[in-house]
Amino acid sequence: MAANINRLLVVDHDRARVATIVDVAERLGFDVAETAPGGELAKLLDAFNPTVIVTALRLPDTDAAELLRLLAARDSRANVALLGDEGDRVLESAWELGIARGLSMLGTLPASPEAPEIDALLRAARKADREIDTAELARALAAGELVPYFQPQVRRVAPDGWDVDGVEALVRWLHPRYGLVMPEEFVSVAERGGLMRELSELVIAGSLRALAGWQREGLGLKCAINLPPGLAADAEFPARLEARLAEERIDPLWLTVEVTEAATLQAPTVVVDVLTRLRSVGVTVALDDFGTGYSSVTRLHRMPFDEMKIDKSLVTHLPRSAQARTMIGSLIELGHNLGLEVCAEGVESAGALDLLAELGCDRCQGYFVSRALPAGQIPSFTSRWSSNQAPSQATRAVL
Repeated sequence: MAANINRLLVVDHDRARVATIVDVAERLGFDVAETAPGGELAKLLDAFNPTVIVTALRLPDTDAAELLRLLAARDSRANVALLGDEGDRVLESAWELGIARGLSMLGTLPASPEAPEIDALLRAARKADREIDTAELARALAAGELVPYFQPQVRRVAPDGWDVDGVEALVRWLHPRYGLVMPEEFVSVAERGGLMRELSELVIAGSLRALAGWQREGLGLKCAINLPPGLAADAEFPARLEARLAEERIDPLWLTVEVTEAATLQAPTVVVDVLTRLRSVGVTVALDDFGTGYSSVTRLHRMPFDEMKIDKSLVTHLPRSAQARTMIGSLIELGHNLGLEVCAEGVESAGALDLLAELGCDRCQGYFVSRALPAGQIPSFTSRWSSNQAPSQATRAVL
């Protein structure tokens, strides 16, 4: 049992629902245990030691709150997901209880979840049982196995309408043995091994080629690329980027460069110069992961940003938390008062998208819109979105 690092415990009495979750989890490589609550639950928690727990809200003779208290008492490190529909006060209360007790709250699934929704949630929590070292990553870079994927972004065009207007480039590793490897598994290896600049330059070059290809097809999308600290403090980077844009015949207005607050702290004077020069070229500059640092407001004021992106750690709580709604509403107002566009990351439900529209957010991205896609799938995704402004949540989860 301990050999598998991915262990799912399902706490539910609905046999059909349990069967659906178990089927998806086993296909993803999880060991799975299931139980209805009762005297055996505590023993199962200790014996099975789950890494992920999916629990119903309403259970015979108890509820999810009692399970959360039990997990907190055992100092559980498991990721916890709750089954329940948005707007359910029990769901909101249980979520807040989990956060207050220091548990790792993974997300929620609707009371009648579809397989794609379960798949997306469990993939986000799955850990890789493999070791990747610097030599393997260097080999992959040389072999062209690391490529940009693109997560669509939507812009609010009406009180509750959204159009696809851009993408964010996110690196993926097409590994010959492991298949699709996500960046959480190799970016830290690149940082430790001194490969981050090479990795970033590769993603930028691939993104510009994709952007040029879409424009030749008549698809007007902006593309955002992430700038690591090393490039954000590289005084020669703006000139290199401008030359690449000219080579691909791309107007700089179609490109956005995103930097995190951590990148601005390393060499602030140089970073201000780099970002200012990028803006003078015509590139849009965005502050990424806003809301995770203590001096984010100061950075917004002092740095030459055009856009701020609200971090997904805040957006995740939006449908369940009045405090999150208040905070995000205040951040959107702050951004607008500073003349910035505001983009929310981590939108995972129709409820979150609707609330962001009410709060006046300009742009959004997240699994509810789409996961990251290969460049060749972006035109068809954009066409499908345009032809169906309100696809179902289950449909969106697999786009």
